[in-house]
Amino acid sequence: MAKLEIFFPIKPIQITQAFGVNGDFYKANGINIKGHNGLDLNAYTGQPVYAAHDGMCFVQVDSKQGHGVVLITEDEREYVSPNCPEGRAVFKTIYWHLLPTIPVSNGQRVRCGDLLGFADSTGLSTAPHLHFGLKPIRYKFGSVQDGTDLSGWENIEQDNGYLGAIDPTPYFNNYYAFDYK
Repeated sequence: MAKLEIFFPIKPIQITQAFGVNGDFYKANGINIKGHNGLDLNAYTGQPVYAAHDGMCFVQVDSKQGHGVVLITEDEREYVSPNCPEGRAVFKTIYWHLLPTIPVSNGQRVRCGDLLGFADSTGLSTAPHLHFGLKPIRYKFGSVQDGTDLSGWENIEQDNGYLGAIDPTPYFNNYYAFDYK
């Protein structure tokens, strides 16, 4: 079984906030996480954001009017963790703070390098950027899911202090999704 390999979702890549940093900031603002649960990537308003891997899309809006896309791999990949004795997981990548005019729809299958949306500063954001997250997941109700929503999935690492997120950095292959097509 192969390890997950993901492409950079925007070009060029510049990390402005790394995974796990600024724990005191989140604590002071009443956010119950150990630190940043993704990577913030420098982006300008309207900058295209591309799928970092093949998968199925889910368009999301949070309670603070943050807009984004969740992209789920359609096959299992190697994942080693005490919380995952089977040694494999499906993964979801999270693309957040997008303009509300998202060109994909729920259940739509995309290929690596397909356009998912455009960067912005929606939700709890102070400037345009792309928040990019990665979570290993499994389907709660067996091995088959119908693709209509995210309710059947659970985060394998939900209790890790980062709301189930893991550092995406080791999974990057150092190529741009934009160039993949």
